[in-house]
Amino acid sequence: MALAVPLSRFTSLVGGGSAFFVRCYSRIVKAIIPISSDDLGGQTVTADADTFEVLAERDKVVLIEFFDLSDEVGWFDTFELMYCQRQHDPDTIKVIRKATEEERKLFRVPLWIQGDDVPGCCGRPMFFVGQIDDDNICMERPKDAKMWWHDKASFYVFTCSLCLDIKAVGQQM
Repeated sequence: MALAVPLSRFTSLVGGGSAFFVRCYSRIVKAIIPISSDDLGGQTVTADADTFEVLAERDKVVLIEFFDLSDEVGWFDTFELMYCQRQHDPDTIKVIRKATEEERKLFRVPLWIQGDDVPGCCGRPMFFVGQIDDDNICMERPKDAKMWWHDKASFYVFTCSLCLDIKAVGQQM
């Protein structure tokens, strides 16, 4: 069950007041996928844009996730975060390797526990700012708490690019 959590509980952890730049993703029509991670210049297969989702982009680096993948590709699975580079044709990217955890954080890609739950504001989805993960957050239920977290919990912080309102979403395992 996903719950909305007041941001005031996390302000000191998030470090309020910081500014960041949000960019819209440009159009990507296809991805070139090497058959082997050991031979990036070797045999490849091509995937159309309807088989993957662009999750982040900066300069010529693009992070994507495939939800449909050719059987010929055996070095990664669907729904793994992949590090790609734009090619000379700006509508094309090439899969280079699996993205690291540091890159996921740097590119601000949320790692959802239960699935996407992006809040909206001003008639559009809010922008992801950061994530707070904790596998032992507040193990003891506070006195008089009606609901409380169990096991692992993650909190996702968002902001509106128009009014700068802030919201946090909590998910638990």
